[in-house]
Amino acid sequence: IPVAAVAAQPAKAAKAKKAKKPKARPKGLPSEFEIAPATARFIGSLSNFIINYGLLIGAAFVVVFVNSTVANSASILGAMALYITNVFVIPVRFGRNVGQFVSRTKYISATGNPPNKVHAFLNSMVGFLFLVGGGLVMLNMSELSQGGDTNGIIWFAVGVVMMSLLIIDRQFKKSSDLNQGMFDRAFAAYLVKHVPTVSEAGAGWSARLESMGDWGDRFAQRQAAREEKAAIKAAKRAEEAAEAAADAATDESTDEDGSEDETDSSD
Repeated sequence: IPVAAVAAQPAKAAKAKKAKKPKARPKGLPSEFEIAPATARFIGSLSNFIINYGLLIGAAFVVVFVNSTVANSASILGAMALYITNVFVIPVRFGRNVGQFVSRTKYISATGNPPNKVHAFLNSMVGFLFLVGGGLVMLNMSELSQGGDTNGIIWFAVGVVMMSLLIIDRQFKKSSDLNQGMFDRAFAAYLVKHVPTVSEAGAGWSARLESMGDWGDRFAQRQAAREEKAAIKAAKRAEEAAEAAADAATDESTDEDGSEDETDSSD
């Protein structure tokens, strides 16, 4: 009986992966500046959060749990003084806040100069308004029930609007390749790396603030070391998994060969 020959089907050619296009340089960013990396942004945000809101949160606990007018007043005044210093005094005098000194970053405009000082103020107020709005929402939430006070409902709505500013700003940053918030885009401002000049590294308050960047550098180095260790561990786990899969495949093929030999011998 003739046996029909089965024509071998040609294997499909593997699709070539499309090469990733390099991100275009921002049109408004001067060529001598480099966008701040994610680690520097995190260091700056963390430092500013501790400076701006650390004492404010502590003052709130003092007001709630300590029954002392002097302690309450001192904690609130101290927290507000530190907040005003980092949001107004230092940026107006030196062009950057504490978080930017620690992370060695700064904001620039398309001309290479610092943006309008209103930009720094608005950026700093987003987090503060979120905290104030959260307080208004919690204090007036009970007014939403039937028969609630109209003023309470209005203040609740104001609190929601204040809190929404931070959410909107985060959405702007997520949709931007350069992590620009809504006020960054409004003022065409870019957060870039800062290289201290000779005059800044000299003496005085400017030099003291610049020296805070050493802590940020050490933090960034530790973060890079942790990421490198994690990558090595992940590669090692992947290699072990590949070896285990190869051993399992070898054992399976050996078992199949043994069963075929037994079948042939029985025949």
